[in-house]
Amino acid sequence: SPGGRVVRCPIKNMNNGTYLVQYAPYEPGMHQLEVTYENIPVPGSPFRVNAISGSDSTRVRAYGPGLESATTNEPVTFTIETKGAGQGSLGLAIEGPSEAKMVCKDNQDGTCIMEYLPTKAGQYDIAIKFADQHIPG
Repeated sequence: SPGGRVVRCPIKNMNNGTYLVQYAPYEPGMHQLEVTYENIPVPGSPFRVNAISGSDSTRVRAYGPGLESATTNEPVTFTIETKGAGQGSLGLAIEGPSEAKMVCKDNQDGTCIMEYLPTKAGQYDIAIKFADQHIPG
């Protein structure tokens, strides 16, 4: 690992002349993967693998009055926090009796304020995705 951590990986004999090795990098950056057979490096070893930060939609949270209730023709807001969720983009859909115009203000601190304007009374369903995965709640 970039931090110098050495990790042994589980190896499974596939009984067809090949082996399956699985590993999960614990940190982003350049990793060196050393592969040996009977203590002799296989051709090409060590391999260099660049691990990038992934994304975790379960670490995204949304909160605020706009998720609980709203009044027609009055803007309402809620906050989406993506701190610690890794890389990914937000997707948002609001479905209800009328089209609700949405505006997103990125606070440049891992949060954004979403504002929408419901123009007809009724139930509005808000779907929020991060990295193409629904967030909890």
